[in-house]
Amino acid sequence: MRLMTNDMIMVMDFYFSEVKGGAELNAETLIDRFSDIGHNIKKVKSASLTVDFLKQNIDKKFIFSNFILVSKECRDYAIRNLQYAIYEQDHKYLKTRNPIQYVDFIAPKDQLANIEFYKNAIVVFFLTKLATDVFVSNTRLQNVCNLKSSVWRKEELDFMKTICNTEKIKENAVLDSNNPIKKRGKCISYCERNNLEYELIKDDDFKTFLKKMSSFKRLIFFTGHLETCARIVVEAKMLNLEVTYQKRLIGAASEEWFSLSGIDMIDKMEEISSHMPDKVLEYFND
Repeated sequence: MRLMTNDMIMVMDFYFSEVKGGAELNAETLIDRFSDIGHNIKKVKSASLTVDFLKQNIDKKFIFSNFILVSKECRDYAIRNLQYAIYEQDHKYLKTRNPIQYVDFIAPKDQLANIEFYKNAIVVFFLTKLATDVFVSNTRLQNVCNLKSSVWRKEELDFMKTICNTEKIKENAVLDSNNPIKKRGKCISYCERNNLEYELIKDDDFKTFLKKMSSFKRLIFFTGHLETCARIVVEAKMLNLEVTYQKRLIGAASEEWFSLSGIDMIDKMEEISSHMPDKVLEYFND
C-alpha cells in the first residue's frame, strides 16, 4: 500500500511493545513528536522491509533507526535510490557496536561496518555531542547532526514536573535491568563496597517507574558501553536526584545543559524535544 504524499517512514528493528529499550522508546517518541506538528510517520519493522516496498515508496522520506535486521538487498537499494536519514542511537558503524573496547574510542579500520550506508545518508542524526564526535573520529564522515538529546513526550515531561519535588525518603536507586550492558551487578557491588543502602527499581509502566525513582536521593548507574545519551540519567536529574555515573561513557554529560536539574532540566528537554521534528525536516527540505 502506498503512503500519503506527506508521510515519512521510520524503519526500526523492534517496536517498543516488543523490546522495552531506550532506543525503541526514543524512536516511537520522535514519531509522536512529528504527529504533534501534523506529520504522519509510518513505522515499519526492519525484518519485514522488502525491495518492492522501497520501490513502491521511492518518493517518501525514510528514517532508519535501528537497522541491523534490514537485508543487504534493501540497504543496497536504499543507497542507490532513496532519500534517507539515519537516527543513530547505537554504534552500528562498528562490528562490535561498542567503542569503549578501543583506546580513545577509536577502532581499527577493519572493525568499521556499514560505512556505505552511513556515507550515502542525507544526514546521520545523533543524540549528543559525545556520540557525534566518536562517530566522526572513527568514520571521518561529516554528514552528521547532533540533536542534543533523547526525546520525550510533552505529557511525560509535564508528569515529571508534578513529581520532581517529591520528598527524597530513600537513599540509592539501582536500575533492575537484565541487559548485560546495564551493569546492575557492578552497581550493586559499588553500593555494598561503600556501605550504601540501595534498592533495585523497575516497572514496565513508564510513569510508575518515574514515580518510584522520584523518591530516591541518588541514582547509581554504571554502563558497559558508550551511552549515546542515557535517558535514565537525564530522567533522574529531571527528578532532582543526584547521579553517580561514568562521565566519559555518558553522552548526555557532554551537553551544556547537563548541569541543570529539576524544572530547569525539564523545560530544557521540552525545548529540545518540541523543536526536534523541525530540525530533522530541515535536512529533507534542503
